[in-house]
Amino acid sequence: MPIFEFECKRCGKQFEELILSQADEKALMCPKCSSKGITKLFSAFGFKAGSRVVTSLSGTAGSCTACTAKSCATCH
Repeated sequence: MPIFEFECKRCGKQFEELILSQADEKALMCPKCSSKGITKLFSAFGFKAGSRVVTSLSGTAGSCTACTAKSCATCH
C-alpha cells in the first residue's frame, strides 16, 4: 500500500495518507490546520523476521536505541 508520511510546515502536525496518484498528493491538506504547505517525510519500513523486527535502517550505526553496537547484526 502506498502510505506516505507527511508533516505540515505551518503547524508541525505529522500524519499518514494513502496516495494513489499525483492528483491525490497535490490535493493533500493538513488534517489539523488545512494548510497545503506539506512536506513528505522519509519513512523507515519494517517487517517481522522470526522473533525480531527488521527495519530499513537495520545495519546502520545508532539504529538501535537500546544498545551501542555498531551493527544490528550483533543484536539478539
